Amino acid sequence: MLWIHPIIQAVCLILATYVMYMGYMRFKFQHLGQKAFFNWKRHVLLGKMVHCLWLLGLALGLAMAHFYWGSVNLTGGHYYVGVAMGPLILVSLGTGLMLQKPKGKRAGLALFHGITNVTLYLMALYQAWTAIEVVELFLLD
Repeated sequence: MLWIHPIIQAVCLILATYVMYMGYMRFKFQHLGQKAFFNWKRHVLLGKMVHCLWLLGLALGLAMAHFYWGSVNLTGGHYYVGVAMGPLILVSLGTGLMLQKPKGKRAGLALFHGITNVTLYLMALYQAWTAIEVVELFLLD
């Protein structure tokens, strides 16, 4: 049962990589003036999935740590960065939902959304790196 958290987060990181790539294509077009293909509907759908999976993974990670080990703060930086991701995920999801509504150009909001997501992606990469040690210490005994 403890493996569900790392599996969900690994799948989510792969999906997030693709969504980030699509967002980069949009950035190239909107801010750099370069031609780029951007599948807006797919970006929106998969972006929502990533945010929901991240939140689900965060909740499951905290719940399972509490249930199985009696504490949520046994993994140090992995715990702190994971918890810090929670509010950023909600901000990113909120800005994405605002951008989903057609009301004209909002380059500033799109840029803020992108910066938030790049930050989240970098945090998720850190989480993947620290998860290796967490899996070795707590799951592979």
